[in-house]
Amino acid sequence: MSEKINWKSLAEQLGTLRDDGEISSAGYARQAIEMLLGEENIRQAVEYYIGGKPGSELARDVLKEIQPWSAMEYCYDIYKSSADIRNRRLAVELLRAVADYRVLKWIPEFLGDEDEEIQMWGAGILDQLVYTGLLSGEDAEEVLNKMDKHTNPNVREIAGLIRKRFEGV
Repeated sequence: MSEKINWKSLAEQLGTLRDDGEISSAGYARQAIEMLLGEENIRQAVEYYIGGKPGSELARDVLKEIQPWSAMEYCYDIYKSSADIRNRRLAVELLRAVADYRVLKWIPEFLGDEDEEIQMWGAGILDQLVYTGLLSGEDAEEVLNKMDKHTNPNVREIAGLIRKRFEGV
């Protein structure tokens, strides 16, 4: 039998209890799910996806749904530390699916990587953040300017698509 969730304690940890009531949001809900799953299980899901094992797409979709910061950090750690280019590429590709605005600071690093596929996945992260409304045009402008001048034509193409999306707004 599983242990019951102490919702009051969880709410206290998240800071959603106030003197005048409670606050809630999808963001707090995602944080709570991340806490309930635990960082080790989140990291295992990242590894499982990168390993391409049966059920890995389900692991990716769960991570995408809850956008856990611990998964974002772990993807970045794999990108930075793995000697296997396949793992580095898949970490950045997965990051594209689970990222939120906090990863904007990493995109220039991906764009500067010597691997063209990592460059494209980095550009894809910005595209996803803009497409899903997690990042505004103003917030994306500095990185878009770098993408406009990038040596990789695929990165420049993604920049053009993002700019066209802003024109349609």
